[in-house]
Amino acid sequence: MASIGETRYRETRHYVKKESIMDTRGYANHSPEGAFEPFSFTRREPEANDVAIDILYCGICHSDIHTARSEWGPAFYPCVPGHEIIGVVRSVGKNITRFSEGQTVGVGCMVGSCCSCHSCNDGYEQYCEK
Repeated sequence: MASIGETRYRETRHYVKKESIMDTRGYANHSPEGAFEPFSFTRREPEANDVAIDILYCGICHSDIHTARSEWGPAFYPCVPGHEIIGVVRSVGKNITRFSEGQTVGVGCMVGSCCSCHSCNDGYEQYCEK
């Protein structure tokens, strides 16, 4: 499960942006030959269009293994694969209306599509044109 941690500041050219950090745990490999091992990392705090989920279960399938081993092109390491998630909503952004805190949710392999292009309207979100 993830937990909200410290606040950090990131300097950019024109302003200083306050970032809240979410401490996160997963399993990662650090090279194509490496084994998966426990790994801690940080993510930005969820924003207005995000849903934060405490992950209870996560599948790892052949596509994740191929990715982690750089068999479908170079992977970025450390690599934390996994999808097909089941969890409980921790928090929702101010623009989220379909989900609420405490709700059990699932996330498939498709995350994000415009829902308005030709492909999306035909039920082929995996080919989203935007």
